[in-house]
Amino acid sequence: MKRTLALIVLLAACSAQDGAGDGYVLREWAIDGPAQLSADSAATLTVENAGEFPHTLVVTTEDGEVVAATGVVQPGEVAALEVEAAPGTYSFSCRIVTENDQGNLSDHYERGMHRTVVVVDGNR
Repeated sequence: MKRTLALIVLLAACSAQDGAGDGYVLREWAIDGPAQLSADSAATLTVENAGEFPHTLVVTTEDGEVVAATGVVQPGEVAALEVEAAPGTYSFSCRIVTENDQGNLSDHYERGMHRTVVVVDGNR
């Protein structure tokens, strides 16, 4: 049976230190947090936007299938994610693209807001 990644998003004006479990911090142009998660039980992840621009956290499989995504997380906000995932390799990324007054595009993914996260079998 294939397990899926379940997502619950709760936005609050608090810091990641207030949340329980593992956390990811979004900032201009990086995603900081654990490179490995365990699949043996659901985990609560905090996703804090410590940057000055809105960001998202999109979780995709190696094949590019979107498994889950937060809504837009505004600067200073925290999203909580309930995560249950099968062992495997996932990409965590921000997929926002913005345009400035001069018409120049800024793709957060292309600027470095992505990382690989490996979900391991919790029984190992």
